[in-house]
Amino acid sequence: MLRPDHDLHVHTYLSDCCSDKAHQTPANILRRAQELGLNTIGFADHVWVNPKLPPSEWYRNQGAGQIVKLRHDLETIEYPGRVMVGCEAETIAPGKFGITRAFADSLDYVLLACSHLHMAGFVEQPASRTPRAVADQLIRLFRSAVQSGLADIMPHPFLPLGYLDLYEAAIAAISDEEFLDVFLLANEYGVAIEITTAFLPPSKRGFENEAGWNIDTPMRMLTLASQAGCKFTFGSDAHQLDDMKLLPQLQLFVDALGLTPQDLWLGQRKKR
Repeated sequence: MLRPDHDLHVHTYLSDCCSDKAHQTPANILRRAQELGLNTIGFADHVWVNPKLPPSEWYRNQGAGQIVKLRHDLETIEYPGRVMVGCEAETIAPGKFGITRAFADSLDYVLLACSHLHMAGFVEQPASRTPRAVADQLIRLFRSAVQSGLADIMPHPFLPLGYLDLYEAAIAAISDEEFLDVFLLANEYGVAIEITTAFLPPSKRGFENEAGWNIDTPMRMLTLASQAGCKFTFGSDAHQLDDMKLLPQLQLFVDALGLTPQDLWLGQRKKR
């Protein structure tokens, strides 16, 4: 039986959003991954490496040096499984990305975020705060990221950060045909879809007082991605060690989608 046996979306102390910099070290992360029985762990710190586009103030200190430091940290650590060095890069508007092709090709993989709508003033916003406008913007950013040739994996796809109160309504506003269209495009470009613990309603992640959503919302989207032939990866988007403990809960998506090892991304970046 297939189980979530890898995590390709882990942030270290090098990402400014890390919530526990003292403990979120590569050594501790790999120790936790071994405790969880993971075969593969992928580091995906935030980076901005595009001299043609100015970074936001938040991205300013998160350049290529992130990867140099990470690789240095990993040199003396042994791990029985596979260790991959990737990054999480940014789509700030259609055709505008936070990394170059050359930098992308220097990594094992690239998570190319296209739903960081909470970065208002930096990431292009929906035309209005309505479900259809949010849906349209998510589709535009997703399509552009897929066609960029930079992405290997789409992290937390169609999860509108900054607009989570409209999450269910925005996804409902996207027709099956629209989803199939963009997921067929992702399949054509060889871009995998992340099954993330962020899809779990807040109540399943220990946030009992937060407004949540029905699990059917992300399940419908993932089902259509599967129908389009997309490959999948698993990711905790961990910003602290305990975040990785949620990974086994992704089993409910594996079982509902009937995933097999053949449905998973093989972990080999295509030089485009």
